[in-house]
Amino acid sequence: MDYAIPHPEDLPSFKTDQTVTPTPFNPMGAKGIGEAATIGSTPAIVNAVVDALKTFGVKHLDMPLKPERVWGALKGTK
Repeated sequence: MDYAIPHPEDLPSFKTDQTVTPTPFNPMGAKGIGEAATIGSTPAIVNAVVDALKTFGVKHLDMPLKPERVWGALKGTK
């Protein structure tokens, strides 16, 4: 309970954009990418946390980053 959930004012501003590249393999030009934009963000957050905790000897954390998992890694009990 020592850490609050981040709020929008805690984050930097983001500029969103899109790249439109239709496929020639169907009449609509549509591609099925699902939530591809979110795929890289989760491991990036985990890597940032591991990097922040490296001075405590933490070299790896499995997703999802639950408070118990991070605390266990800090205590060396993972």
